[in-house]
Amino acid sequence: MADLIERHLDKKWRYPQEWNDFVERSQLNKELDVYRKRCDILDPLVNRPGERDPNAVAELREMIVKLRGMG
Repeated sequence: MADLIERHLDKKWRYPQEWNDFVERSQLNKELDVYRKRCDILDPLVNRPGERDPNAVAELREMIVKLRGMG
């Protein structure tokens, strides 16, 4: 999940709808689904024309660090 969020921020998706598929599909792991739901809420602030919301981007980057620390 951390890699996917990072790809989204870097605009290096594996396929055009990768991010949408992620935010729209629940995760079986409820702890990870909390992160997915938060990504869905932040999506309009990050996935929009023009400049991305810097606070939303920072929160997603913090998620990447937390998710990588879970392993």
